[in-house]
Amino acid sequence: MYFETKRSINSNYIYTQDDENLCFVSHVHNSYEFITVLEGELECSVYHNTFTLKQGTAMLVLPNHVHGYTTNKYSRSFLCVFSADYVTDFYHEIKNGSWDKGNGVYAVFDYTDKGGIELLKNRKTNKFILHSILYGFCGRAYNSMVKNVETAKDEELIIKLLYYIQQNYDKPISLKQLAKEMGYNYTYLSNIFNKNFGCGFSRFVNRFRVDNAAELLRTTNSGMVQISNACGFESIRNFNEQFKLDYGVTPTEYRAKRRE
Repeated sequence: MYFETKRSINSNYIYTQDDENLCFVSHVHNSYEFITVLEGELECSVYHNTFTLKQGTAMLVLPNHVHGYTTNKYSRSFLCVFSADYVTDFYHEIKNGSWDKGNGVYAVFDYTDKGGIELLKNRKTNKFILHSILYGFCGRAYNSMVKNVETAKDEELIIKLLYYIQQNYDKPISLKQLAKEMGYNYTYLSNIFNKNFGCGFSRFVNRFRVDNAAELLRTTNSGMVQISNACGFESIRNFNEQFKLDYGVTPTEYRAKRRE
């Protein structure tokens, strides 16, 4: 999900990812997100609603819905993020119907089609087949939609805050700066973060940086300094401290363990 906000603005966008023990702090983007658990259990959140996805189940999250993941024990999962133009009819049905009127919406359903997953991962799969698979997700999700889930009182503001962080976390940012740019009272925004994310602004931003760094450690051969700079950490020391705070190991130990 690295740079997801920046990449997913493109049309005909599709991104797939295999994960073990997925953890990613609450985030938002303007694409659909499909995730299925292949082994173990994955803790999911959509706004203030939390639930467990077990092996053989999947979830579809609509665009611009705040969501996140945590693994408490072990999970192996497959994730697919795709733009709305892959499922135009479904997008308009959701947008123009009674589903998405300011309340959170998500769908949980059974999914065990490993063949479909392999086709999505194959970059040579033609667009007709991709459209068919993604519409298949939407068809299963349509009858399983959980509507009117509890959303945050300040939903629009929270989405704006998340987009701001996702677009600027690789640079030095502060709540004071954010409050000034968005025209809000500093104390008010501080309370919004503590109430909705259970931590202050700086801690949340560092969690977001750490989760993106973990993905780069898993999926690239970039050096520690390069990853630290790309994710907006003040220094290598700060990178190591924040990473160990969230993952219990240093970045170097994490990479070595994931490649055993």
